[in-house]
Amino acid sequence: MDPDHLPPASAGGRRRRPRLALGLALLSVVGAVALAVPGTASAAPDSGAVDGTVPASVGEPAATPAPDTVSVNAVGIDLCAQVGYAAGFRGSPLVTAVAVAMAESSCNPSAVGSNGPTAGCPYGSLDRGLWQINNCYHPTVTDTCAYDAQCNANAAYNISSGGSNWQPWSTYNSGVYANHLSAAQAAVNRLGGGGTPGGVTGTILASPWLNVRAGPSTTSAVVGYTYYGSTVTISCYTFGEYVGGGYWPSSTWDRITDPATGATGFAADTWINTTHDVKSMVPSC
Repeated sequence: MDPDHLPPASAGGRRRRPRLALGLALLSVVGAVALAVPGTASAAPDSGAVDGTVPASVGEPAATPAPDTVSVNAVGIDLCAQVGYAAGFRGSPLVTAVAVAMAESSCNPSAVGSNGPTAGCPYGSLDRGLWQINNCYHPTVTDTCAYDAQCNANAAYNISSGGSNWQPWSTYNSGVYANHLSAAQAAVNRLGGGGTPGGVTGTILASPWLNVRAGPSTTSAVVGYTYYGSTVTISCYTFGEYVGGGYWPSSTWDRITDPATGATGFAADTWINTTHDVKSMVPSC
């Protein structure tokens, strides 16, 4: 038995409460169809562009990026977070993806930037949509796809190898994207946090209470308590001792604050209900 609490309320017949499914209204995905690049005679650029890395975007941002605040362009940045999540980005790569899109297009799905001749694209090219996918270096991403928010996000996910390589984006290489990281984190938090000030919230499922500990293990010192049904704020997650009890056994631990008891510390994620996987909602500790 997990030593952090007494048997959960479900032991008396209460049904397990699953995590809520992502309920985001997303734009439809349009399949990519190869098209010839307007104004070019050859079908494909050489693959040796930019030190062997095929660019995703070539030029400067398509529009002057919005200031790094949550309130400015909030609809656009939330769109980037939503379609980025649906494309497969999670955790820190999702935050980076949103920041890059803000730097590239101010999260405007109709944004377009025109470039002069570059290696393999002697007649110039266009950077298109949220992540400014270049039409010459990525001709299989059609205009229809590039200007569709979800399809553009899917293309960015593939080009970035699931968020592990952002070198194809000029605003990542220049560091401009970093100006938008805090706003991007806030947008990612809003995916499941409802815009709650101070971070993402979760509901305690352990009954009648759950120990809050100084570290991510059941042997760490107890620094406070939180009770069944309490709403706590989650600031970050980490990995620690595997906890086999609860509702989704894992080694994930959340750093929480219970405003009712004042307790701040770590609690096993298996006993905390959130709208999505906590690792997609908050940064690592």
